Amino acid sequence: METLRGTRFRFDNFDLDCARRLLMRDGEPVELKPKAFDLLQYLVENHGKLVTKNELMERIWPGQFVEDNNLTVQMSSLRKVFGDDKNGPIRTVPGKGYTFVSEVFDVANDTELIIEQRSVSRMIIEEHEPVLSSRTTTATRSHFFTILAVSIPLLLAVSGFVYWQSGSGPEIRDYQLSKLTSSGDITSATITPDGNYAVFARKESTGESLWLRQVASGSQQQVLTAKPVRFVGLAISPDGNSIYATTFSPKLADPQIWRLPLLGGVVEEIKGITTGGAVSFSPDGKQIAYTESRSSMKETQLLISDADGSNKRVVARAADDQRSFPNFDANSVAWSPDGRSIACSVGEKKEGIKHGILLVDPQSGAERFVSESRWDYIDNLTWIDGDTIAFSGYTVEPMLGQILSVSISTGEVRQITKDLSNYYWLAQGSGKLLAVQRDQISHVSLTALDDTSDRATQREIHKHSGSIENVVFAGDGSIIYSSDAGGKREIWRMSADGTAARALTAGSDVTHGVSISAVDGSIFFSATRNGKHTLNVVSREGSDMRQLTDGPDDVYPSISPDGRSVFFQKGLFNKVVTPWKLDLDTGKQTQLSERFTAKPTLSPDGSQIAYYFMDGEIDGLWRVGLMSSLDGSLLNKLTFPKSVTERRMRWHPNGTALAQIFNEGDSINLLIMPKNGGEASVIRNIAKGDALWFDWSRDGKQIVISHANKRSDVVLLTK
Repeated sequence: METLRGTRFRFDNFDLDCARRLLMRDGEPVELKPKAFDLLQYLVENHGKLVTKNELMERIWPGQFVEDNNLTVQMSSLRKVFGDDKNGPIRTVPGKGYTFVSEVFDVANDTELIIEQRSVSRMIIEEHEPVLSSRTTTATRSHFFTILAVSIPLLLAVSGFVYWQSGSGPEIRDYQLSKLTSSGDITSATITPDGNYAVFARKESTGESLWLRQVASGSQQQVLTAKPVRFVGLAISPDGNSIYATTFSPKLADPQIWRLPLLGGVVEEIKGITTGGAVSFSPDGKQIAYTESRSSMKETQLLISDADGSNKRVVARAADDQRSFPNFDANSVAWSPDGRSIACSVGEKKEGIKHGILLVDPQSGAERFVSESRWDYIDNLTWIDGDTIAFSGYTVEPMLGQILSVSISTGEVRQITKDLSNYYWLAQGSGKLLAVQRDQISHVSLTALDDTSDRATQREIHKHSGSIENVVFAGDGSIIYSSDAGGKREIWRMSADGTAARALTAGSDVTHGVSISAVDGSIFFSATRNGKHTLNVVSREGSDMRQLTDGPDDVYPSISPDGRSVFFQKGLFNKVVTPWKLDLDTGKQTQLSERFTAKPTLSPDGSQIAYYFMDGEIDGLWRVGLMSSLDGSLLNKLTFPKSVTERRMRWHPNGTALAQIFNEGDSINLLIMPKNGGEASVIRNIAKGDALWFDWSRDGKQIVISHANKRSDVVLLTK
């Protein structure tokens, strides 16, 4: 079991409360600016260790280009707090960095973790004993927490005023936000109905593990060791005794639901349910609600069943060409506290796709929308009380997910969070909201390939906080990419060494796919505006922007070698995904096949289209298909390892092979598959982080890749 990091620390005559972002000296609050607090917290958490200047800059100002003087200023303000004493707790190690030398006590772990349940009256979860000074006793600890409990309201008021006065930090309406984890590797999370324990999944090199954390004390234990799966949904039964974990494995055609005791134990599969998201319990715990995809019927469904998976029935249907229910990596369904309705996110396909919240009667199937408000995407719902639903609402411009609430009686929408983070997953327990907060730093790297081995040499050339995708080599060797660095999603160009980065467009709204003409360097891309996805083109310098199609779901363009046709995918969130061709001379659109065709990419000679599909004729697993670009006829099928779960593919410039990027832990690898079905090869460690997109240089000797470092942690919002 890992060593715990507390949220409250004591050193010298100071107390540091990380959860409430409060520093106290002899019981009195000390004013600190937000960055100075972040700096102190990191030094205290790493007390006794040498921390380099670069490490601090990356930690305190992640993904930001700031002057070294910023660190000097914040360090100076901290030292003033400690009296500018050269023998104070922060010491400079000339030419190397800093170290925090005072003895630090982890107050959060200075008490045992007590779990109270009907079936377990008292249980200690692996206690972590700190080193205590001789004057620290049980009596003094009790006295300290008694004083703290009395003074918390005053301290919160003072610290809230200080934080507001600083002029920075997120806007959180009616709630106080605190972090429950700091590992940065959280993938999904939920909270027990009584609000006392958080359950979350962590990403590890061998898969994902499940953890239980006591909210009040911060103590935690692992309840399930790492398994080669992704946890794409978590829920707790109303009695607080069982975890329902939805798992996805590349080795299986369908997701599975596992049930296990809250404290860990034997894992049991709930048979007959193939949802890819979290389930939601009826108030009495006897039934569960969830969504499933029915590709053969071209629809998604809202269903309920008994908690053991039996007595399954459809409550509502969503035809793919009209609407859809989110059904993967989401908790898009929430049963109301009175049991009379089920709230569900639904995407309506009209002029474009917009998401709203639907209330469905579990008995009659009667439907009504909670509000007329719509968002680009909604994938997480939970009831705050009998009249209020909290949810994660996403906008495409900018691509950001925030926590909001809506009243079912009035339809009034209120925004709870308003910052630059994204909020995934959402659960409520005893008035507390739990979410996963995610921040991202994107990178662009060049990887030189060695023809004589399976090794690659990587060099990072660019990075910024936010999203970088759709990287493509231009004919002159420069790099075209999409970025939100300017606050909006635009097309950018930079030199092959990462210099001279500049935005080419204003108002392009680029999203799904970029392709460059070999004839004149024109840039073809998919744009998302008002819920519609359309094909567009601009000149090589970003001028003369034109919309080519009306959508509503035209994505992943691939321009032909002669520059006269664009091949693309029609269909996105709905399941009707087919290949099309646009004749640029006449504007005529032609459907090439009725076959399921995801992320089509045209071969260098323009004769074939490679695409992804689920092979229902064999085993339902993902494969790569090759079709003729003339008539859409199937030419070949390529099998790739089940461990390759990403869907990002490019042709090798010589047209003999296809390549995919995929993750193994933190390492990004390149899978090269001969188009004739020969043995595939792997080039490992071409970059680090989460793979986003990539492209080959024209000579096939380099790869440009966009990849990201994402930090995801569990946060708690309390009133």
